[in-house]
Amino acid sequence: MLFYVITIVIIIFIGIVCLVFANDENQSNIEFLENLGWQVDKNYTQKETIILPEVFDEVYNNYNSIQKLSGFDLSDYKGKKVTRYTYRVLNFPQDTKGKKVYINLLTFKDAPIGGDVLTYELDGFMYSLDYLNIGK
Repeated sequence: MLFYVITIVIIIFIGIVCLVFANDENQSNIEFLENLGWQVDKNYTQKETIILPEVFDEVYNNYNSIQKLSGFDLSDYKGKKVTRYTYRVLNFPQDTKGKKVYINLLTFKDAPIGGDVLTYELDGFMYSLDYLNIGK
């Protein structure tokens, strides 16, 4: 009986630790985006682990060009597992004609390494994370 009680306590403790660290990571992401001028929903809409290709094709080379506009370069992360967080943007500066705007933030070992601002519609757009500061 004592074994089961100890097991349950350990499981609860591990769950609490995981929630605390996940919340800290999310808060760090939000603070990073706020430092770039973005206001986002505090809860991400998606969190996904992806593996960047070891060799970039034309699509990834174009995407990396967008990263370089914000001072990032995904070249060092080829073949690595990264985490993509998606947040809803609350302060996009232009009329989007009802389109919802999102930010994808890419992280490696909990540190931002890139991302984009986009809409998911076919006639949508994709910009660098530094979009608010371009031209200032």
